[in-house]
Amino acid sequence: MMTPFHHISLLTKDGQQNAAFYTKTLGLRFVKNTVNQENHRMLHYYYGDYTGSPGTVVTFFVVPHLGHRYDNDHFIATIGLKIPAGSFTFWKDRLQEVGVQLELTDKQIRFNDPDDVTVILTEVSDGPLPQARWAKNDIPGRYQILGLNSSEIHVKDPQATAAFFEKLLDWQTDDQGRIHFNETDFVDILPTDTAEEMHMGRGSADHIAFAVSDDESLTALHQKAKAQGWNIEKMISRGYFKSLYIREPGGNRMEFATMAPGFTIDEPLESLGESFALPPFLADQRAEIEANLYPQEG
Repeated sequence: MMTPFHHISLLTKDGQQNAAFYTKTLGLRFVKNTVNQENHRMLHYYYGDYTGSPGTVVTFFVVPHLGHRYDNDHFIATIGLKIPAGSFTFWKDRLQEVGVQLELTDKQIRFNDPDDVTVILTEVSDGPLPQARWAKNDIPGRYQILGLNSSEIHVKDPQATAAFFEKLLDWQTDDQGRIHFNETDFVDILPTDTAEEMHMGRGSADHIAFAVSDDESLTALHQKAKAQGWNIEKMISRGYFKSLYIREPGGNRMEFATMAPGFTIDEPLESLGESFALPPFLADQRAEIEANLYPQEG
């Protein structure tokens, strides 16, 4: 089942701890070890299925000495991930065995990652990933995480944010503030109760990225957004995909990213994430970038 999600990007204080949690505990593949293209001192880690398929990817900007976050007037919260039918008990047992504190319901497992990000595993009726997308680790393929299925957008004026999605994308919001994409995938638009400004810190989400089929569709979306007068930040190639960034009326960054070309433009599929990778347009800056990366904690 296709999902509108492309990826979600957040901030972490400790890259080593973050990578261990998302690859060893949750079993995602480390598909790209690269740099934040807005700040070349900052590492950028990508996790996903074996191929790094759009819709399976969670990314983190690594910011050593990062302080506490303050989720106030606007923020993005929760990483919702779906797991295959019949995998609930496996995941409950696995997480409990490594000491993760869980909140359990019939089909959901809720817990926090090392940066205090709420992660929600939801068992769905879908079967497992195709075998070609199984990460090579100790988690049986039939239980591996399928991909993203939800997140939350917190804003002072939910109606204005709902109108943004409806006008630009024709996404309808129900009476509870939820946009349903299909039977399993959704985003919630929720009200905040303070005028105090948010402050990014450990576990803050920088943006949610939604998938766009190709460059032509992204260009058309860009033109539509300009005609409608939305707060467009930029349209830019990230090498692995092309992106359009827009601030929704509440102030949260929304990205719209193409499905291609993907993560194999600068390293083979078989060895994704095993070395420090740079997209072709940054390749000639490798020595300078590597020399100036933030020293990592630990």
